[in-house]
Amino acid sequence: MIPGAFGTEVLVTGKEFMAEIGAFFPVSMTVRGTAFEAVFMMRDGELGHRTTGPYTPDRPPVDAMNWARLRTGTAMAGHFPRFRIDASGLWPRIDVELLGTDVRGFIVMPEAVTAEAVNAPYLGAWQEQISSSVRIALDWLAGWIASCHHEAGGPEPSIDLDLVYRPDEDYETRLAGLDERVRELVPPVRTVLELRWRSATPAQRKAFAKYLKGARKIGPRSDRRLSLRIGDVTLEVVL
Repeated sequence: MIPGAFGTEVLVTGKEFMAEIGAFFPVSMTVRGTAFEAVFMMRDGELGHRTTGPYTPDRPPVDAMNWARLRTGTAMAGHFPRFRIDASGLWPRIDVELLGTDVRGFIVMPEAVTAEAVNAPYLGAWQEQISSSVRIALDWLAGWIASCHHEAGGPEPSIDLDLVYRPDEDYETRLAGLDERVRELVPPVRTVLELRWRSATPAQRKAFAKYLKGARKIGPRSDRRLSLRIGDVTLEVVL
């Protein structure tokens, strides 16, 4: 937990962390109150000369170790990172903790991520824009929550938030007429942030709802949600 932190602060810290760690493709992301955790896919070519496991004390993953060493002692999102290298598999994993916070990142190698893991037919150039789109949405969301708290008062509202990817049923339609060189940049999935209130007063929810004008109701009555676009990201709020 960030000392003295509120739920909105972890969104801002997480957003800045995503940028400063390298703007890698976020395979998954969760916020639970003041805790932020994300799995990132390392960009191809980021480590230069690559190593493969199995690793031993005499043959460690020097590529991942050197990457982490270069960033040790340099603040990220206003906090110093602590790195740990997991060398138990065929590919190394870089675990990052922002000291004094509950912000965590797990950087996995490209070979460890499958298209099926993000409900996509394939991985590719479209992944490059996702980090920026998610960070923009987190920024807007943090501002909305802060504003509804300022307007309604009461204790700081808290949320649970999940980043998920869903197949885009309109993908083929969106590709029609596009130049071949542009098509690979069009995501074949929808990037969705699922928001549930962990704690919020009725007045705070009402104040937040003002930012959801134009949202449409989706889902069955047992799981009714409001869906709203924030740039290239869909925000779904459980009612």
